[in-house]
Amino acid sequence: FILVDSAGQSQCNGDLLLYWGSVEESGLTLFMAVAQGIDWQVALKPLWGVSYFSVGALLMFVSITILLILNVVTGVFCNTAMESASRDKEVAARNLAATRTFQAKQLKEVFQQMDNLDLNAISIEDLDIAMESTELQHFLESMGISTNDIWTLFLLLDVEEKGVIEIDAFVQGCIGMYGTARSMQMAKVSYENTLL
Repeated sequence: FILVDSAGQSQCNGDLLLYWGSVEESGLTLFMAVAQGIDWQVALKPLWGVSYFSVGALLMFVSITILLILNVVTGVFCNTAMESASRDKEVAARNLAATRTFQAKQLKEVFQQMDNLDLNAISIEDLDIAMESTELQHFLESMGISTNDIWTLFLLLDVEEKGVIEIDAFVQGCIGMYGTARSMQMAKVSYENTLL
């Protein structure tokens, strides 16, 4: 909206020409208003003399552009956070699987040390003798398995009630009780409930 006199000279505000004088300058002004190159109020002031529509158009452009940019940035941030959380779950699951595999290997070695007769089964006596070793006590306690009550530990591991514990039952039973002392207490309560 530029007025030109008969001599070809523009008759409008200098700021209007500076910011809105051509399509290229208008595009640059819009970009600078959104990108904080200039305060968008400076670009808005010359438009008041032109029309309310042009003022509204600039306000709408700045508002929509800023909202779009904020939404895209927020979306990217949220997506990155969700991917990171997903990777953390995968890493935690892999670490847990590796820990369980390591524990199973260690428990099999402990079982073989207790199985003096190579029967692939241990009795309460074998477990009692093995518990005299502080190494085994420390290992089981590091898994959160209480070694204070050998009889209860044996009953919990002898799920088939054969009077002996086989290697698989020993490994799975110990891994099942892995955790805090409450894990063994919960297993004990569960066992007692099956007897009732």
